Amino acid sequence: MTEFNRRKRCKIANEDIFERLPDEILHCILSLLPTKYAACTSVLSRRWRDEHRWTSALTNLDLDDTVMLYGKNKPRRDGKLLTPAECKAMFKKFVDRCFNLRRTVPHPMQKFRLRLSGRYSSSRVDEWIFSAIRARVEEMIILAEDTEFRLFSSETLVVFKLGDNACIERVLSASPVLEELIIEMEECKPQDSLNVRSRSLKRLTIQFLPAFDYLDDDDPLAYRILTLDTPSLELLKLADSASEELNILHKRFSLEEATVSLGHPPVLTKKIDDYAETVVGFFGMISDVRVLALSDLTMENLKDAHELDLPCFAKFPTFWYLTRLEVEAGVDKWLTLLHILELCASLEALIFKKDNQDSTGPIRRGPHGNPVLSHCLSSCLEVIEFKNFEGQLAEIEIVEYCLRNSRVLKKMTVRYEREIDNSKEDVIQRLLNCPKGSKYAYHIEFLP
Repeated sequence: MTEFNRRKRCKIANEDIFERLPDEILHCILSLLPTKYAACTSVLSRRWRDEHRWTSALTNLDLDDTVMLYGKNKPRRDGKLLTPAECKAMFKKFVDRCFNLRRTVPHPMQKFRLRLSGRYSSSRVDEWIFSAIRARVEEMIILAEDTEFRLFSSETLVVFKLGDNACIERVLSASPVLEELIIEMEECKPQDSLNVRSRSLKRLTIQFLPAFDYLDDDDPLAYRILTLDTPSLELLKLADSASEELNILHKRFSLEEATVSLGHPPVLTKKIDDYAETVVGFFGMISDVRVLALSDLTMENLKDAHELDLPCFAKFPTFWYLTRLEVEAGVDKWLTLLHILELCASLEALIFKKDNQDSTGPIRRGPHGNPVLSHCLSSCLEVIEFKNFEGQLAEIEIVEYCLRNSRVLKKMTVRYEREIDNSKEDVIQRLLNCPKGSKYAYHIEFLP
């Protein structure tokens, strides 16, 4: 290698490659980092040493005090780790500095995430939230269970996530254009009913789970109610094992997609029959949905109502517009699913994901013994997918039932997550030899 080439390579190796990147790329890289780490990138390049540059480049502010308090690279002074109080003081100064520098930034803030692991001054947190709203923030995530904070009116906020029931109504009343709300209440107390009222909300995610330390049979306040007044809602993701009553005030609304996981609270103040009627009634309120996903917990409640022949199960609604149904359940809930399929007038795709916790015992009554052929199997169901297939007899019978009775089926997919119990070749050959009821020619796909 010549001396010239050696010098040229050294020059290239020492060149600051970040200098060649356009501002748009730098902004994108910085926006994907927690703000503390974005600030640290100033050591990577002469171009980034100006703190105004990295701060103004951020469209997202991700501020998390756990990074300083519990992260791997905790702050040090004179070689010694700072105390938690000193770390919190440093975090507050850092957040203040971020917002002070953003005051001169013309473009709106896309996302503001604030996670506080301890108690902070309410006025300090209020100032941070107001600064984000003043920056025309579009998405806000506040995780601060031990700190109370105010909420300010926002004409730009579109997405909000929080875990505090007390401020939900204030958020909604102060955000007239809010389109997405994420509520995570994983340890709600007996008196924590949940009311969501918004005319602008289009996407709603709720995780509403009880705190077991508060369970008390004699507590008169242990009756929780979930109420939705959201006429513009298009997407609902609901995981609720706390409520005993479910209300949707607008019976006709624009719901396109719903993911539902419903289970009764560990302590019920009303009879199990009444709770089953509440679950069935809820599905009546969302019967116009186009895409529906049901959890194993939901299917367990419906199976109990089905097997106990409760009067409410006969009121299970017809889904006139449902085109895609995803069900996660054990094979012991297949007969209940067949009953639901009878009420799906336009279903085109069925995805059955066998619950991994499912017992391997046989179905008490095989699917071949069910005398009713559902309308969707005979007239509209075109795609069936079976996930977590393990080759058990009950699973094989379910697939065979679908193959024999689906009159317009165009695609059958069997996905196995683990090694098939029986000989894989024997199982595949049995299913390939199964008579097909469809008028269309198709192949069964076996995929890992």
